[in-house]
Amino acid sequence: MSSLIELIEKDRPLLWDGGMGTQLIERGLKADDAPELWNVDRPDDVRDIHAAYYAAGALAVQSNTFGGHPMKLAAYGLADRTREINREGMRRVVEARPDGKLAIGDIGPCGSMLPPTGTADPAEVREGFRRQASALAQGGADIIHIETMFDIEEMRLAIESALETGLDVMASMTFERSPRGFFTIMGISPEVAAQQLADTGAVVVGANCSIGPADMVELVREFKKSAVVPMIAQANAGKPKTDGTKVTYDVGPAEFAAYAIAMAEAGAEIVGGCCGTTPEFIALIKKELDKKYS
Repeated sequence: MSSLIELIEKDRPLLWDGGMGTQLIERGLKADDAPELWNVDRPDDVRDIHAAYYAAGALAVQSNTFGGHPMKLAAYGLADRTREINREGMRRVVEARPDGKLAIGDIGPCGSMLPPTGTADPAEVREGFRRQASALAQGGADIIHIETMFDIEEMRLAIESALETGLDVMASMTFERSPRGFFTIMGISPEVAAQQLADTGAVVVGANCSIGPADMVELVREFKKSAVVPMIAQANAGKPKTDGTKVTYDVGPAEFAAYAIAMAEAGAEIVGGCCGTTPEFIALIKKELDKKYS
């Protein structure tokens, strides 16, 4: 397998996977369940979700380890199983991975705020990321992707910890749109994120979650003004709507696929989906990419 950067140097944008949570919910995940525990307790379901994304055309699929930091697992009484849960989550992707495709180790926020906003101990946060990244590498990750971060200091701790594995690291922050432009909830701009994530060692930087595909197209344009490394863009399927106990999103697969092409045209070298997107979304993006870039 060529390195990620070698693959990006080709003319065609790379295709990532879509949302994980929605797929688990469809298979019975409850609101008070730990999604990551399914890596151990319901491995066939997790493996089948990964396989569906590969079959839809995704080059790369991310592990079900978004909430795998020990501080986050502690809410479920699972902190002492951090290594097992992350390692087995990574193995589920590797088991589903066809030849020539990538298995990505996924890392999300630790679940607590660092000073001065919060009281989390930076040393504890760093050590948790180190444990998580090490387990993902042990499970067979090709690359580590740190995503949905809004605090640049937490992102720095995560990147530095993940780099200790020797694997390439991707880093995505999550932005909201305001009258002044796009910022994380901690006030980080795309310009600052693009520069600092690369300076810390990420080989790919970008944005995911929080916003729909139309806003993501504009955010890509802003990001690319300052990006010195390739960019990934993974938008939500529009805005969530609650109908009783079920959450749906207001952008369908065909509309999302058209926006994904617009993200690529705006400069994103990697496109995929986040909350609300499914293998059907990824299959339609693949179809549109084939039409445009074949």
